[in-house]
Amino acid sequence: MRLKELRGLPVIDPSSARKIGTVLDYQVDPASGRLAALDVTSIANADGERVLATRIRRVGRSAVILTARGGQLAGGIPEVDERWLDAATLSGLEVMGDDGNRIGRLLDATFDQDSLEVGVYLMRPSGLGRLVGRRRRILPAKLQSCSRELMLVATGRLKEALPAPVEEPTPPTARMALKADDRLPAPSFEPVPDGQTVGAHSG
Repeated sequence: MRLKELRGLPVIDPSSARKIGTVLDYQVDPASGRLAALDVTSIANADGERVLATRIRRVGRSAVILTARGGQLAGGIPEVDERWLDAATLSGLEVMGDDGNRIGRLLDATFDQDSLEVGVYLMRPSGLGRLVGRRRRILPAKLQSCSRELMLVATGRLKEALPAPVEEPTPPTARMALKADDRLPAPSFEPVPDGQTVGAHSG
């Protein structure tokens, strides 16, 4: 299911079998790769409410079903987490590769209706891709970091820089001058005529 399909869906409390509001916006947490919350225009509260993902049992094609403990929505919208992306921020968010090359801008994302996990981020086609109708996709696993200003993804073109090997200094060879008494005399050799056996001799 696409994130943009969430807007306008009724939110249903199963314990009372009543519609308690309508989805106005969504909040995606790119760090966890999940739908984090839904902003709902509440029937009881004109200011609206925020339903956290923990209170959502399932998102269907026709409605959002809360857990049985969902009940009435609490008053006031919880504070917005600065890491979350709403519809206005996600659509058009610039995507940059870790190699410093601009990849494009986000268009939408798909998510699993049961686990609420993001499947893929969809990008706007550009240039030739627009003519052939091709859309680029980004898997959440490729995402390195994200803010409301920029999404940074791994391109696979950069290899982690390995630290330079540390060369251990080799100890200098110790050379000591020998005293005259410590030096061995040079061996002397006597010529042996051909055919004569060489024997060990003392001396």
